[in-house]
Amino acid sequence: MNKYKNNKDGGIFKTIAVIFLLLISCTAIQAEGIQAILGKDSVRFTYNTEAWGQEIGNLDVEAGVLVTGQDYTLLHLGALVQHQSIDSSLRLSIGGRAYYSSIANKNAVLLALGGSLLLSPSSWSGIGLGISYFTAPSMTNFVDAESFIEYSFSINYQITPQANLALGFQSISIDLAGEYLTRDLEKGSFLGLQVEF
Repeated sequence: MNKYKNNKDGGIFKTIAVIFLLLISCTAIQAEGIQAILGKDSVRFTYNTEAWGQEIGNLDVEAGVLVTGQDYTLLHLGALVQHQSIDSSLRLSIGGRAYYSSIANKNAVLLALGGSLLLSPSSWSGIGLGISYFTAPSMTNFVDAESFIEYSFSINYQITPQANLALGFQSISIDLAGEYLTRDLEKGSFLGLQVEF
């Protein structure tokens, strides 16, 4: 039996309901995109918008929340510079994210660096390959956090010019002070949908 397992399903559904309301309200301020990810033992929602354009790329701001079956919650706020090739076959995003989570009466505050890459040549007929990686070195971990790594691999399919479906693998893990084992907030396959406006 998993000693971390918790059956507070009601709390999870309440959180999901609040997230939906927040996302709906976000569309009123012209969201650039909304992403929903259903993982093996979690759900995650991310809202992103373009802060301003630059010659080298756009500066995107994002806010997200992850809720797991163990009733853990991970919040993040990020700023990423996005560059897209002229033929739109390659999209690269690089930047940072601030994470916060409260787990087992411990608070984790982290500043992570990383990015994502999506390769989708026109000859692939809407199919793309994606990868993302974020890590927080020890010097940018605060309070009870010691280390953090998040990464994913995915196969993407463009349903419409504004909607993309993704199937892949993700891992989100954190080390907390005083614990000898790494906690996997999520590790396994996922199904995602991203809608751009």
